[in-house]
Amino acid sequence: MSKVDTPEKDEVAQEAEHTLGRLIAEQAVTPIDDLDELAALWPADDDPDALMNFVLSERQARGQLKSEDQQSK
Repeated sequence: MSKVDTPEKDEVAQEAEHTLGRLIAEQAVTPIDDLDELAALWPADDDPDALMNFVLSERQARGQLKSEDQQSK
């Protein structure tokens, strides 16, 4: 198998990786192995479709604001 060349990380990516690693260490979080365990933490009365619709509408609104801001410059 041949080695795949990957681009070097820029400073922002390196800092983000360092920050994330520090947060993981500070909070002693571990990966979730069982999705049922994660689902048990989710409130039963929350509607995942409503959450997705909210996230999508927020993204759209922010995109419109960014577009309007760029047009005004």
